[in-house]
This record gives sequence, structure tokens and C-alpha cells, in this order.
Amino acid sequence: MKRKTIIRIGLLALVIVVMGGLAYAVNQTAGGVDEKTVSAKEPPLKAKSGLPVERIVIQGQDFDLEVAANDADIQRGLSKRPEIAPKTGMIFVFSAGNDRSFWMINCLVDMDIAYLSADGTVLSVYSMKKEAPKSESESDNDYQNRLKRYPSGPGVQFAIETPAGTNDALKIKPGVKILIDRRKLMGYLKTRN
Repeated sequence: MKRKTIIRIGLLALVIVVMGGLAYAVNQTAGGVDEKTVSAKEPPLKAKSGLPVERIVIQGQDFDLEVAANDADIQRGLSKRPEIAPKTGMIFVFSAGNDRSFWMINCLVDMDIAYLSADGTVLSVYSMKKEAPKSESESDNDYQNRLKRYPSGPGVQFAIETPAGTNDALKIKPGVKILIDRRKLMGYLKTRN
């Protein structure tokens, strides 16, 4: 084989390796996962509630969030919990982007909520306050009707609930981008329903 042919084959192989590496890097960030944001410590696989847990980096902080991806888990949310530990909470996964509205039914502690678009952009935030519990003389309907609603606005595919004060402390507000692995989160819709 001629020396020029060997050099050409070597250069071609080098170009293929470099292109493959670039394609891999682009693929990793296109799914919403940036290697700089992945923590070395793995989150627990499941919470005490039995729900799966995903580590989500919010404004540079690791949060281990329970994943609610079916009607029952979404309706239950973080209700009846006496506390929400620091850097924990819940991420709600919906099949499509729509208007959403949360309330503090049977919630024992204040908490924050951030509504996100499909790409992880924060659309709206609230500091939700616990409500007085349902009284013995109050009907379920009356109790539910008196609870404050926290509307999202259009296009919400995810919602994240965290301990009270998180939104202010981390400056989470509309327009902030939270890096999420959308494909992985959407996969929970199939496994949790």
C-alpha cells in the first residue's frame, strides 16, 4: 500500500472518531442532561412513599424529587406529610402541556411550586400556604371549594414542589431554565399508569 493511501486512511479514521465524539456530546446535551450538572452521588431509587426518585439540579443545587406520573400519585402529591426535607420534593409529569391548577388539599406544611414547560423553562411560581384542615361539620365539597387554587397558565408539562422558601432562596422565577431529562421523565407515564 502506498504511503499516501495509509495517511489518507489514518486521517479519515481520525475524522470519524472526532465526529463520533462530537455527536455523542451533542446528544447528551440535547436531551436536557448536561454532564456538569450530573451529581456523583446517585439518588435513592425509591422514596418511602414507594415513588421513584429522580435527581434534578435546580439553580446548581441537587434535589431528589419523587416522580408523580399517574392520576393517583398526582392527586395525592405531598399531602399528609408533616415535613418536606431540604433538597427534596416532587416532580409531576403530565402527558401534554396544558393549563394546570394545584391546591393544598390535606397539606400539613407550606411549600413552593414551579410550573415548567416541556423544555424545563419556568412559566410561573407560587409559595403555597397550608390551609385549615377540614372540620367535622364541613362537607368534602365545602372544604374543597374554600381551598385557594394556584393556576399555572398555558403550556405546563411539569410541576415541581419543594420546601417553602426554595423559590426565593434559589431565585426561581419565570424564564429560569431547569435542566431536565424530558425523555426519561416522560417514560414514567408508561411505567406508572
